[in-house]
Amino acid sequence: MDASGVPRLAEKLEHLFRTVPQADGTPYTNEAAARELGSRLGVSVTTTHISHLRTGRRDNPSAMLLNGLAQLFGVPLAYFFDPERERTVNDQLAALGLLREAQVRSLMMRPGSGDPAALVALAEVLSRIREVEGGHAGDTTDEEGP
Repeated sequence: MDASGVPRLAEKLEHLFRTVPQADGTPYTNEAAARELGSRLGVSVTTTHISHLRTGRRDNPSAMLLNGLAQLFGVPLAYFFDPERERTVNDQLAALGLLREAQVRSLMMRPGSGDPAALVALAEVLSRIREVEGGHAGDTTDEEGP
């Protein structure tokens, strides 16, 4: 690893890949992340390069790529450099994950939860949570959380 690289980058990326879902609720893959970075954020990257960043074979991405990854996952760029900011964001991501799970369990246990209208409402709630988690609701490069 390059001494000038981002400390613990692989660990941080793995955590984001595990905890921040795509808009459809599925986990990001290297392919999905590369596609989204290119199409939505204008950052060209190969799936191999993302794999190398996630496994620690590389730890010094370009500023543009690192900013794109922060935007993709809805975290501030400081997440990658400031341990206190990283802890705060990870706590927020954990809380959002628990909220998402609790909402799903609560809605699915209600009588009539098989009702199509209830399932549409559930999909809308989950979509909004994904927007907040994924940073689609605004700029993610500032010092606010996910």
